[in-house]
Amino acid sequence: MAWGAGASDDRHMGIRVGIDTGGTFTDLIAVDSDTGEWYLAKVPSNPREPVAAIAAAVEQAQFDPANVEFIVVGTTIGINAVLTRTGARVRFLTTEGFADIPHIQRINRKNHYDYRWRKPQPLAARQDCMGLRERVDEEGAVVVALDPAEVQDAVADLDADADGPAAVAVCFLFSYANPANERAARDAIESVAPELAVSLSHEVAPIWREYERGLAAMLDAYLKPALDGYVAGVSEAFASQGVEARWSLLKSNGGHAVADEASDRPAHVLLSGIAGGAIGGAYFARRRDAERAIVVDMGGTSCDVCLIVDGEPLYSSEFEIEFGLPVSVPTVNTKTIGAGGGSIGWVDPGGFLQVGPQSAGADPGPACYDNGGSEATVTDADLALGRLDPDFFLGGKLELNPRSSGAALRRIGDRLGLDEVDVASSMVRIANENMANAIRIVTVEQGIDPRNFAIVAMGGAGPTHAAEIADAIGIERVIVPPNPGLSSAFGALAADVRVDEVRSVSLKSTTTTGAELTALFADFEQVALGNFEAQSPGGERAQIQRTISMRYEGQNYEQEVTAPEGELGEPELAAIVERYHDLHDEFYGYRFEGVPIEMVRLAVTVTGAGTTLPEPRLDAQRVGDAVVADDRVVDVHFDDGGFQPTPIVDRRRLGAGAREGPMIVQSMDTTLVVPPGWRLESDAAGVIELIRDTGERPAPNDAR
Repeated sequence: MAWGAGASDDRHMGIRVGIDTGGTFTDLIAVDSDTGEWYLAKVPSNPREPVAAIAAAVEQAQFDPANVEFIVVGTTIGINAVLTRTGARVRFLTTEGFADIPHIQRINRKNHYDYRWRKPQPLAARQDCMGLRERVDEEGAVVVALDPAEVQDAVADLDADADGPAAVAVCFLFSYANPANERAARDAIESVAPELAVSLSHEVAPIWREYERGLAAMLDAYLKPALDGYVAGVSEAFASQGVEARWSLLKSNGGHAVADEASDRPAHVLLSGIAGGAIGGAYFARRRDAERAIVVDMGGTSCDVCLIVDGEPLYSSEFEIEFGLPVSVPTVNTKTIGAGGGSIGWVDPGGFLQVGPQSAGADPGPACYDNGGSEATVTDADLALGRLDPDFFLGGKLELNPRSSGAALRRIGDRLGLDEVDVASSMVRIANENMANAIRIVTVEQGIDPRNFAIVAMGGAGPTHAAEIADAIGIERVIVPPNPGLSSAFGALAADVRVDEVRSVSLKSTTTTGAELTALFADFEQVALGNFEAQSPGGERAQIQRTISMRYEGQNYEQEVTAPEGELGEPELAAIVERYHDLHDEFYGYRFEGVPIEMVRLAVTVTGAGTTLPEPRLDAQRVGDAVVADDRVVDVHFDDGGFQPTPIVDRRRLGAGAREGPMIVQSMDTTLVVPPGWRLESDAAGVIELIRDTGERPAPNDAR
């Protein structure tokens, strides 16, 4: 991904737009590639009508819609539907004798000694899981052909008009080796019920292991009706604003795909909204030479944590909806917890204060919004501690009511015997510790020392809490992008086209040859390149990466090894095998030199060679009718010393240079809190770095 100070080439590029539709706010960031001018907008999300917020953001940004060249939208509609179980009714068709697999699941348990724990419910009810007479063997030979009449009978009672959204997921054994029976099932369904959405497992996740493949198909079907409606609605919203350019959806793997194509594979946009934050965070980490960083994207509803290694986000071949429900589609590797500005404080039956995961969201929102919400949230706590300016929230577009916050906090305090400041301070500490624990899960539990990383603070609430989260872990650097509350939208804008293709194989290191691997890769690299060219907005150069999932014979789990491009001879194959031995030794501390190695999956990733955008700068922004706040000194509460006189500065007045905390820096999209003992350094483009003064604070091991 290349970046520069000018347009990517000499031709007219027009305005490129990135949009992130979060649970609490919908963000927009756009750039005129010819002039270098940036446009920003942030509006409250509308959970009941998410498309309306997109139209409002386009209107607020005040650019010429006729000049828009390209739009990428990141959305949480998929993950929200899964988490709230509001997707379609799914009829799951599988091979006879295997209909119970989605409910039997795996033998492993989340908590080994918790007898009350129950396996999660899959996205299809037991009565909707049906087995059909058909069979394909492990070599791909059709043993029993599918009877179309049996398929038609299986879906005869599904009526999307009468019963609400309905869809069909098909997962037959060994369909990745020969999809003939799955395709026949789709043809049979379309002949009697063309209105039903159908997802085939070999198209969604062409991998072995029928459980994971079946769940991916089930998820795809579960989301299809909602995503189809969303795509149609967004297209209408853009048209109503005079935007005629084509648009894409951000995918879970950090790439993007034209909206009509993406709506055919909704499982691949499950983490669309989360992926943008990882991409935007990686860019600004590289901007400050932080090749190892942790993106902390704290919005109104949740907090997403993603590791950046060598300047790029980590990726995964699957995402777990909840324990025991893995979805085998390529994703940015993130950890999400229910900790955001709208997270609600509550007292558990044992009398202990808790924060989240319940959220007030955008409607009714925190108590201080005066929009019907009465529960105390993290935003209410920050307001009570003096960290938020009630007259400058969202750049002055939303006035907060401190009295409502105080009343909500006192209701909790009455149960705990604490005043509202103590409750607010405790809520902030609990929320910070929850986010610090999420960081420990993706670092310490993986054998990584987080103190060697920088935090990239993003989201509307990330910069407000980042320094204290860093304190809890022992991290000494916090990077704050110019518009952290819009960084997920920036990530959508910056995302390149990315296509992932996978294929299950059954090869052994002792019998396969480099020529055989070369032929297998070449076969579906052409498919990947064709899909890439169809998605690319402007003839981007393609970069290809190959990986092989390998394991010792008899093992059940694999590790991915990168394979070189081009022809693979015997020396290249030997190097791949040796790399697997080394990787296994790195992970487990031993290797089996004489044991054959199985190759069970090949993967090809095709990405764009880089989109060049003007450098994001505060002095090149148009922020609608946002006003500049007055600089002044207010009392702000910090754990180290209670309320302290603290200067508040508008970010557009900050300029380049260094300042010592405590300090509050305000902008349209966020509030940055610089606690005592931290130093702020800002560059000419508006990227801020906070540096902890280790001389005034205890070492991390002493602090815990």
